[in-house]
Amino acid sequence: MSSAHKLITSFLLVLFDLLVATAIVWPAKCPEIVPKQRWDGRAALTVNYTIIPVEYVIVHHTVTNECITTNGCSSVVKSIQNFHMDELDFHDIGYNFLVGGDGKIYEGAGWHKVGAHTRGYNSKSLGLAFIGDFSKKYPPSAQTAAGLKFIECALDAGELRDDYKLLGAKQVSQTVSPGAYLYLQIKGWPNYASSP
Repeated sequence: MSSAHKLITSFLLVLFDLLVATAIVWPAKCPEIVPKQRWDGRAALTVNYTIIPVEYVIVHHTVTNECITTNGCSSVVKSIQNFHMDELDFHDIGYNFLVGGDGKIYEGAGWHKVGAHTRGYNSKSLGLAFIGDFSKKYPPSAQTAAGLKFIECALDAGELRDDYKLLGAKQVSQTVSPGAYLYLQIKGWPNYASSP
């Protein structure tokens, strides 16, 4: 593929994303979503689109520092993206969205995109990562509320199937994510499934 063809393809994908983002009217109950441009995110190297609505929401924790401000959360998300792209050779940050301790949602790979968060489930799920390490403590209440609200928002917007299944990453891969305490919480959330 020539460099001109790659440039045109990239431009068309960005234009498509902008058209989709402006055409969708998100329900009023959606939490604030901080777009990739606001946290200084890099463009994805390649983009693969999912067919919506997706069947699963897979919850992770980032095992990083927590954050309680937009600047702090933006810095953590940028660091995660750099690690995923530079060290793990991912096409973008692996998660579709991340939930900050400030109660905001941070756009990762984004809507309708195949993430790189859970092998075997990336093309049929929304990967939602909570910023922080929740192995030994619960997330702040603002973070938990934002995560729940975001899932409701995705359901109302038609991003998730009505009968979607909510899973902790450890249910479908060799990991302890989303951490013992966050996992205890999500077991009481709507559509939690004890098995995929």
